[in-house]
Amino acid sequence: MKLENALKRLDRSRLLRGLLLLFLFALMLLCNSKTGMVADDYAYCFSFADGEPVESLSDCFRSMAAHRQWMNGRVIAHFLVQLFLMLPKVLFNIANSLVFVGVLCLLARLGGREEGKSNFLLMGLFGLVWIFVPSFGQVILWLDGAVNYLWSGLFSLGMLTVYVKKFMDDRDLPRLGRWMFPVWAFLTGAYSEPSATAVIFCCALLTLLGSLLNRQKPRCYLLLALLSACAGFLFMILAPGELLNKAGSMSLDGIVFGFVNAMVLYRKIWLLLVLYLAFAILAWQDGVELRRQLLALTLMLGSLAAVFVLAFAGHTEDRCACFGTLLIIGASGVLFPAVFKSRFRPVLYFGLAVCMLATLYWGCLGLQDICESNAQRERNEQLILAARESGQDELGLGPVNYGTKYSAGAGLMYLTPDRENWLNAAMARYYGMDALIADTNP
Repeated sequence: MKLENALKRLDRSRLLRGLLLLFLFALMLLCNSKTGMVADDYAYCFSFADGEPVESLSDCFRSMAAHRQWMNGRVIAHFLVQLFLMLPKVLFNIANSLVFVGVLCLLARLGGREEGKSNFLLMGLFGLVWIFVPSFGQVILWLDGAVNYLWSGLFSLGMLTVYVKKFMDDRDLPRLGRWMFPVWAFLTGAYSEPSATAVIFCCALLTLLGSLLNRQKPRCYLLLALLSACAGFLFMILAPGELLNKAGSMSLDGIVFGFVNAMVLYRKIWLLLVLYLAFAILAWQDGVELRRQLLALTLMLGSLAAVFVLAFAGHTEDRCACFGTLLIIGASGVLFPAVFKSRFRPVLYFGLAVCMLATLYWGCLGLQDICESNAQRERNEQLILAARESGQDELGLGPVNYGTKYSAGAGLMYLTPDRENWLNAAMARYYGMDALIADTNP
């Protein structure tokens, strides 16, 4: 009994929560500081309008106008990418660490204000994110990838939280917030295809379920925000560059191929699905309130929408399943407090202990890989700078070895033997060299 009371106090300790948040911020700040520029970062240092270096806000706007014409419609995310590439890297390190902590807090708050204060829930969510998020380094640490995927989670979960509060507790935004909310919704809809699809689906379904359960019409500002998010989504997917680059994948064969790829992505996170199903069964057996079960099911369905919308994408990478993974984790997090208060609590303590041990193991491996690969990258950078100072205009470099998914460059191209390759050319121009190539005989 004394142990049980001590665990309850730890779960609600404000001091422990503050230390946890500080630890998570410091950990991510360390990881970000050990992550340099990778792949597309070099290309985004230059304007898509005229190929010149991006040096001002006006350059960013002109570059994104051209980007929308020839690349894709995710101009909000890529505007932020080019903005941060102009600024000292430490500013992105701090901002990205705060966003990561913010995403975890939003995931924890999906289950309710009081439930979101659980320290054990926060620890469990961090463990699940660290272990299961695909291509962790690409979506959490890589500047271009983090702004596109992790930051889309902040926008989308921020919008989703408003609908969750209305559905669960019948809580409305303040008057000023209602006026500003459609703007946030438009930005969310225009930010990234997977997250926008999922959040629009989840918010619409929660609005419908809330109307049926409460037997009242949905609030006008919530409907307006949904329409605004849809408008943002259309603004993104109807961009000329988006239509141009996805034209070949919109055939029946292309859609079938994309659907199979999406299934492969979802299969890689099957263990999270098992976890959700276990929580859902335990919650149903213990008579957890219907609204909480419906909320968790909505997030689970939203995860399916986030992943399977990729069937219409021109290509899919593991990182594209990031938001779908976050929603499955969120669905489990919604049911966590209810199961924690039930007779199944000992099982939950055991599962949390296993999760923390696995996080510690993969955390040590991940940190080691991040530091070692960064040291190799910095070695190559010093070779480039030394060659430039000595008057060389061409240089061959050895590879940077990435051992785990926690390094930003894992799965991404570094350099190739082809000096005309787009990445080789972008890196060479960034460092003021004529050519950088991969040294096949280091």
